[in-house]
Amino acid sequence: MRFECRRDDLAAGVQTAQKAVSSRTTLPILTGILLEEKNGKLRCVGTDLELSIETYIPAQIQEPGSLLLPARYISDIVRKLPEDHAVIETSETYVATLSSGRAIFKINGMDPSEFPIFPVIDEGIRFSIKGGTLKNLIKYTSFAAALEETRAFLTGVLFDVSSRGINMVATDTFRLALKREECAIELEGEKRVIVPARALNEVMRLIRENDETVEVVLGENQIAFMLGSTTVVSRLIEGQFPNYVQVIPKGYKTRLFVEPDKLLAAVERASLVGKDEFGTVKLVAGGDTLMIKANSPDVGQAFEEIAASKEGEDGEIALRSRYLTDMLKVVDGDKISIELTGTISPACLRKDGSDDYIYLIMPVTNIG
Repeated sequence: MRFECRRDDLAAGVQTAQKAVSSRTTLPILTGILLEEKNGKLRCVGTDLELSIETYIPAQIQEPGSLLLPARYISDIVRKLPEDHAVIETSETYVATLSSGRAIFKINGMDPSEFPIFPVIDEGIRFSIKGGTLKNLIKYTSFAAALEETRAFLTGVLFDVSSRGINMVATDTFRLALKREECAIELEGEKRVIVPARALNEVMRLIRENDETVEVVLGENQIAFMLGSTTVVSRLIEGQFPNYVQVIPKGYKTRLFVEPDKLLAAVERASLVGKDEFGTVKLVAGGDTLMIKANSPDVGQAFEEIAASKEGEDGEIALRSRYLTDMLKVVDGDKISIELTGTISPACLRKDGSDDYIYLIMPVTNIG
């Protein structure tokens, strides 16, 4: 195989495919990125068998074929090439010669015929969604998924699809994030699948424009996202996702409206002191203010008030500061509501006080 292309195009293609390559794999073939000619373009593919990404870039193909190169090295080398133009050709022993200007690299490759076949979903539910809508669904939920893999279904995000739109939900059992978006989908009944948070985060990073169209295909065991010249396919996670509707509080005793940026700044400052086992801050609502408190026997105490509009009685709750700041860093808008029903019940945060975005945090109850 021999082809020529722009350095920046090759770097973009390799880096996109590399997102699906795992650094923890024990299979050498999965550490590589497949480069091959297809329909007059250069196809770049990466996979770890759970997540697969393919993307196409413009190239001048002099000799069709394919090559498989180590993802880590080809990515670093391409980004550092001295000229905007690159030429790659391969030998029968899978050694690739990459030249740019006066720089020449010879990279030991692997047999491309051993690379896994890119997954294709033959049958499934197909629909289109605006990039900005999908990005919001992911941004507002995926951070709440569990990191530990002891219960795999909690490391994913529930994709709850109906003709009315999409609900995305993530939880690690200590908190829960729910985002709703209305969009027209031709579907009878509902389709509920669990998508790995990692796959959704990669899709979110690939969305360039809010008005671009993303094609989604929901299969029996896989889900595919098609964004322009790039396709992302992920295996679905098996398991029974918790009943998220059941855990959303039906009412409140205390309801506060605050500015999210003001609350974020105050919680981050209080966290500098409140470095106990849980990184706890206490929210105390009274009058027209919200008091943010933190206490550490080793460090000291912190107190800060921010303006708040309150409905109902005074109230307080202790929460892990990180769970608060994770949400406050992604939410936009001028106001959020905080609903409390007691010190041992979850706090319910809503964007603009609506049902479009709901975030629950379990309280910390073993502090004074």
